[in-house]
Amino acid sequence: MTANTTIDLLERYLQAIGDHLPAATRDDVLAELRANLQAQLDDRAEELNRPLTEPEVAAILKDHGRPVVVAARYLPQQYLIGPAIFPYYLMALRKATPIALIIFFLARCSSLFFVHTLTELIGGIAHAVGLLIPDFISFVFWFTVAFAIVEYVYTQNHAKPFGISWNPAKLPAVRPPHQGRSRAARIADLIFHCLWMLYFLAIPSHPYLILGPNEIVLHIFPIAFAPIWHTLYILIIIVLVLQLITKILALTPAFDRWQSALDLLTKLFGVASTAFLATIKTYFVATSPSANQAMLANLNYWANFSFRIILAIAVIDLLVGAWKLFRPALRAKSFAF
Repeated sequence: MTANTTIDLLERYLQAIGDHLPAATRDDVLAELRANLQAQLDDRAEELNRPLTEPEVAAILKDHGRPVVVAARYLPQQYLIGPAIFPYYLMALRKATPIALIIFFLARCSSLFFVHTLTELIGGIAHAVGLLIPDFISFVFWFTVAFAIVEYVYTQNHAKPFGISWNPAKLPAVRPPHQGRSRAARIADLIFHCLWMLYFLAIPSHPYLILGPNEIVLHIFPIAFAPIWHTLYILIIIVLVLQLITKILALTPAFDRWQSALDLLTKLFGVASTAFLATIKTYFVATSPSANQAMLANLNYWANFSFRIILAIAVIDLLVGAWKLFRPALRAKSFAF
């Protein structure tokens, strides 16, 4: 077995451990582990007077412990859930929490489909977001209770310790260092966005671009777009211009650390615009007294319903973006998320 293969297996093992460590202490812990494990590998190779084979390296790493269990040794001490279960509890909690919060948020927002004013809509969204904190506490409580029960059953039945039946050779390959998108990718993204803006700017004079064959409906039936569509068009243009600015600035690598924050501000403006549109009741108007009022009412209803669905999706996207932006700033000592 070559030295490069030994290093690769060791780095894959350390990478798997690092995935479960807080960013604040990850580098120091991995440096300590790397030095200790490399010393063990060197001592064993010197003892055998030959390079170690891959199964021999894997056996040493396996004896050292499953990555999630090793990472737990460097986290704050936990008492409700024992060290054998806690790493799996933490890993499951980290994966399940975002999904649970999205489900809670959607459940809270279900009543927003029946509000009638912008004030009620904004108040409802703010109320749903505010309740995410008690929802989070409740979810963590019951999740912890469930794992405490697992811990009790595990202890009472003297179950086989976790982490024995695993194979270090099956660890994923070492990921290359994150260097952001290439300049070519940034330029391509900018060009695509410019083409999208040109397409959107052409819509007022060419409705077919957005309505397709349905454009004929505007000619057959005595209905037309309500003035609110002009406001919608201006709001979308503002969002596109904001995105254009961020994509131009993104051509400078130094802008990378600010891009996420500006993208989040753009999403926030999009949510505010969609919230405004979701409270409008009239999207289409009759151009003749002979217009079918029932069909017109249905068109307006489904347009309003569509904007409310778009709003829910936009708010979720905003929350996910905020979570990704602020997650590194959370105290890793508390959650190690």
